[in-house]
Parts: sequence; structure tokens; C-alpha cells
Amino acid sequence: MNAPWSLKDYQPETSIPVDPSAVRHNKTMFVVKEAIANLIRRFASNANSILEVGAENGWQTLAYRDQLAAPSRAVIYDWKDQRFEHVKSSGVEFFQVNIETDRFPDPSGSFDVVVINQVLEHIKNIYLPLTEMHRILKVGGYLIVSVPNISALHNCLLLALGRQPTTAAIFGSHVRGFAIHSMSRFLTRNGHFRICALQGFGLHPITSRALPWILKTYCHTPVWVLQKTTSALPTWAEERASTFTTTNY
Repeated sequence: MNAPWSLKDYQPETSIPVDPSAVRHNKTMFVVKEAIANLIRRFASNANSILEVGAENGWQTLAYRDQLAAPSRAVIYDWKDQRFEHVKSSGVEFFQVNIETDRFPDPSGSFDVVVINQVLEHIKNIYLPLTEMHRILKVGGYLIVSVPNISALHNCLLLALGRQPTTAAIFGSHVRGFAIHSMSRFLTRNGHFRICALQGFGLHPITSRALPWILKTYCHTPVWVLQKTTSALPTWAEERASTFTTTNY
């Protein structure tokens, strides 16, 4: 597991967007995927099973799986099967899941590692999938979460000018915004997870690199490594169901 590797070896040419206005964003997304793979190697190289929620075509899922010393199972949950053929032939399983409404198909304690990257900002009901990811993880297993940061430097500047932050563009596909420190509190709510690592990437439009702690608040994209713990307190879904809301989930 100490052999050098490169995410570029996994990335097909067809997955590189050509829109020149998105160059910085795309670079940051690549750096984030590479960081997730390295975090899996750092925290969970001895794990055997991995799930990626919302993996699209799944080329990066192969990179994540290959960070495990002896992988026995790799799975994708998504709203439709978009796997590349080489991902299918590599043995990565697929289950069609509406993560806002469906109970996940695997039994409790099925996975050592679960990854959800750039997904939660696209859905309204974040409480059920977070509860389900916790359920299907083994105790001591790792959840790796990444979302855009609404408190990123460029978003703060846009808000100060009375403009819409790009993370919550009115004509965009994001329906939620997450600030890095508030999201940390949400992910660890009621003690179901503890934070093992929190990294921040991208200071747009300047760089896509990992940022030092003093700038992490303003990063484009944070990545959390969370370890499942045991707690008798309500889950996110249970607490949401018992709390009055004016939103129909």
C-alpha cells in the first residue's frame, strides 16, 4: 500500500469538462477526489468494503477501492446506473436508490468505508441519507463527506457585494448550502460520529491546493473523515421527524 499512485491513471479523458470558465473548479474537484483516496489509504487501508453514494460514472470509485489492502466489495448507490463499462467489468456493484426517500438496501454494519462527495448540496432531505449511511457502516468505520463551502472566500465576497454565492446559484442545481464549521456540528450531532480529520481545498480563484488551518474556513471544498461511534440519542432522521418544520420532506 506504500507504492506510488496517481489519480490520473484512473481518470478517463471523457470525464474532463471543456468549459474554460470551469477550469479552476474542475481542478479543485480533481484535488478533492485525490485527497479522498489518500484519506482512505491513511485511515482505512485495512478495510475490506467500500460504498460510494452518488458516484455517477464511478471511475473514482475504483481509485478509492484500490486504496484498500484487500478489498472484497465495492458498491455504488445512485439514482440511475451511469457506470462506465470498465467500472462494471471491474466488479463494482450498483443499486438504484433514491437517497432522499429510500432505506438503503444493505444490512446494518455492511461497510467499512462510505464516501459521499458533492451530493448533499443537491438534495433537500439530508437527514435520512446521513442516518442510513451511519446505519450501514460498521462501528469504527469511516464516513468521508465533502460538500461545497458556502463560507468560501469567493462566496463571502459575492455576498458582501449583494450577489448570489456561486454555491447557491439561483439557476443552479444546488438546493442547500453548508458552512464548514456549522456542518461539522451537524455531522457530529448527538455523538453518532467523531471527526478524525478535516481538510480544506481551494481558495478560488487563486489555487486548488490544500489550505493551512488559518484559511480552512474560506476554502472552496472541505473534506471530513468521520468515524462511527455508538450513541443512544436520536439520529438525524429521528430528530427531524420529531421537530416542527414548515418544509415538506
